Amino acid sequence: MAEGGGVDYKMYFGQLIEILETNPEMKRSAKGISKQEAYGAGGTAIGGVLFRAARALVGGIAGSLIGYISSDDYQRIIQIMINLSDSKKKELVNKVQELVGSVLKDALVQFVTSEENRTALIQLIRSH
Repeated sequence: MAEGGGVDYKMYFGQLIEILETNPEMKRSAKGISKQEAYGAGGTAIGGVLFRAARALVGGIAGSLIGYISSDDYQRIIQIMINLSDSKKKELVNKVQELVGSVLKDALVQFVTSEENRTALIQLIRSH
């Protein structure tokens, strides 16, 4: 166990993966983020067309559709996390614990009960 009643990073990482795999709200939040990004990219493409950049439209719309349709993006993120090196897993756990404001697994479980927190967690994971 870590100082302050926390757990070592492997146990915490396991809890994080379990939450990602079993919490349907996490998956819904992730899909919501993907939709927002897809719409944003589509809007960028349309803006490009207005300024005579036809290639921006084609590329932006194609990228938006692929991102929107890609329903297993969430599972791919989990698989990538599982395949991280131990040092990268520890680095991710440290960042998640900083976001959560605690090293305790129970705090992580409580943290993901809020839509805003789930979104922040998913964005952190995706940026890692």
